[in-house]
Amino acid sequence: MAFDLREIRQFIRFLSDTDVAEVEIKEEGRSLRITRTQPAPPPVLTATAPLASRPAMAVPAVALPSPAQFVPASSAEEMRETTIAITAPMVGTFYKAASPESAPFVKLGDMVKKGQVVCIIEAMKLMNEIESEVSGRVVSILKENATPVEYGEEMFLVEPG
Repeated sequence: MAFDLREIRQFIRFLSDTDVAEVEIKEEGRSLRITRTQPAPPPVLTATAPLASRPAMAVPAVALPSPAQFVPASSAEEMRETTIAITAPMVGTFYKAASPESAPFVKLGDMVKKGQVVCIIEAMKLMNEIESEVSGRVVSILKENATPVEYGEEMFLVEPG
């Protein structure tokens, strides 16, 4: 008999508050190993010469977040007084959509209902749909797509309504 998803999530939540990097649990003929890895640092872009003097080359397209999706830190702090945060229930990687080709589950300004899927968090190769715990309007998206999240970290700010 294998561990069920609820048990695995409980272990992950418990470990997220510790400095433990790896744990293995064995009981009644079942085994579970949880390993915490450090996210890779974001790539650093540097220019060594003016672009005009460099030969033309193909540059891969990079999807940058829309400025309308993020709110300056000072505005975000003011918003926290009138909004409710949707937080990460586990450690993992935050995804706005089910696949790169799919539309995001929610966009800035969308109305969400309690129980509506707002994002996915990938943890240990499992895709976990994260549901809103509040109904209202999304006023801020605090995480970029495909970035790490920690347990309890705020991902969205929702104005109840």
